[in-house]
Amino acid sequence: MNKLQLKKSAVDLTDLAIGIVVLGIVVSIGATILLNVRDTNVTNVDGCNATNTTGCGTAYDLADSAASGIAEYGNWFDIIVIVGIAAVILALIFMAFGRGSGSVGGSY
Repeated sequence: MNKLQLKKSAVDLTDLAIGIVVLGIVVSIGATILLNVRDTNVTNVDGCNATNTTGCGTAYDLADSAASGIAEYGNWFDIIVIVGIAAVILALIFMAFGRGSGSVGGSY
């Protein structure tokens, strides 16, 4: 009896696409939450306002540093996408030359 077999694609881009979308959503929501936490701590501490943030305390400093870190991570997002696409292209090149069989090592 013949079994119907699906043809295996060269490279599955689903994982890469889902990862990029989830990463973008997490960074966006995380930045929004951190900015809201930081702004909440500005109004709740005496002597702390939007122009003078030196006496805002550790809660403000932590949220501000975390928001700055996520903003910096957002600057690297384009590079992360380019590296992911480059990995897919390298996988296609290796598969074209017969090294994509998944075996480790081999004769040289």
